Amino acid sequence: MSVPQVAVRGEARLVVDPEIAAVVVTVTARARDRQTALERCRAGQAAVTAVLDAAGAAVEAVETAGLAVYPYRRDGGREDSVASLTTSVTVARLDAVGELVVALGRLPDVAVSGPDWRLRPGSAVVERARLAAVQDAVHRARQYAAAVGARLTALLEISDVGLSGSSPRFAAPLAAMARFGSEELRLDLAPAPQEVLGAVEVRFAMSEPDQEVFGG
Repeated sequence: MSVPQVAVRGEARLVVDPEIAAVVVTVTARARDRQTALERCRAGQAAVTAVLDAAGAAVEAVETAGLAVYPYRRDGGREDSVASLTTSVTVARLDAVGELVVALGRLPDVAVSGPDWRLRPGSAVVERARLAAVQDAVHRARQYAAAVGARLTALLEISDVGLSGSSPRFAAPLAAMARFGSEELRLDLAPAPQEVLGAVEVRFAMSEPDQEVFGG
């Protein structure tokens, strides 16, 4: 005789503050020859590095994301050379993001995009979402068993459906921030809340249902 079972899906939704912010900085220089374009790009990148170094511990990581050197033909037919260097910046202090993007945006030949608000890889929020989903599954299974006059007797199977987060959340489109006219300019950026969804599928054995539940 088969043992009565109950299978449920447990879910949890956590909304938390972001832990880090990602900013992308691109230096682009154009000149008549490649050597000059590269030298100008290097000078622009040095200015970016100086701003990032001045931010101190607020900047957690700096990574080169891409380098491009290519010809560019003007409408008049003359061919220039373009050099472009992109840097990914991880900002650990969220209250410093606004000041940092303004300082970077003031630099000539620099484009800034972001911030992209994120949780850290391996954030404790992920574990919290998983455990909350399991607790939700147990709660649902107990309710279903009780509804037919039974109780849970054993855990048969637990399957991790997975975790998902919200789509990247941005404070504002900043890609066109090449220069700022006012030295007093400040940006008040509001970190976007992060949503983490956890889900599990759990199967339990349960005692025999109360037949009186099905009577009449």
